Amino acid sequence: MHRYSYEDGARLLVSPLALPELTFAQALQIVPYMKLTIARRGAILFRAGGPGSHFLVMLLEGDAVVEGQLTGASDAIVLRTLVAGSMFGELGAQDSAGRSVHVRATSETCLATLQYEALDQLTAADPQLGCALLRAILAHTIRRLRTANTRIETLNEINHALQDEWAAEVKTDSATIARLSVLMKLQREAGLPSRLGGDHDSARKRA
Repeated sequence: MHRYSYEDGARLLVSPLALPELTFAQALQIVPYMKLTIARRGAILFRAGGPGSHFLVMLLEGDAVVEGQLTGASDAIVLRTLVAGSMFGELGAQDSAGRSVHVRATSETCLATLQYEALDQLTAADPQLGCALLRAILAHTIRRLRTANTRIETLNEINHALQDEWAAEVKTDSATIARLSVLMKLQREAGLPSRLGGDHDSARKRA
């Protein structure tokens, strides 16, 4: 694993994936409050249902996935992929509810975590910096919600397109069935065997 300096952590903290609203100078002040953690591939970084002690977690190195569970499904689905600079855990920190997803390391990872206790210490030592951090986290949360809304709109458009396609197919099938019914009726009136319906009519006549 790479040996990270405060400057390395600060650069990732102000990257577009994390908290770009912070200045580099502010990030340099925040990083010393963060705890460095190393996790092996396959490790669960936090579990669904647990309250967790982390206010936020930032990936310094490696990659991970955020996984959720659909109602009635047995297998977890990947909701989001995480790379260096990605943050997670901050949504669960906004209320007292348990975590709704779990995060699994897909490689050996290095994490920088900010505990609630460390956040309290930071805010007490520099209230202005604490407010700046909370504003940046709020902006990060809003970006994620907007991204989720965009995905929902895209899925809704796909769903409508599939419905229209299905309706068109049903309409075509209904029209085809109607035309075949007319042809079969004409064949019966003419006393011809129906190739469409098989030779059942002829067989019944012979019997």
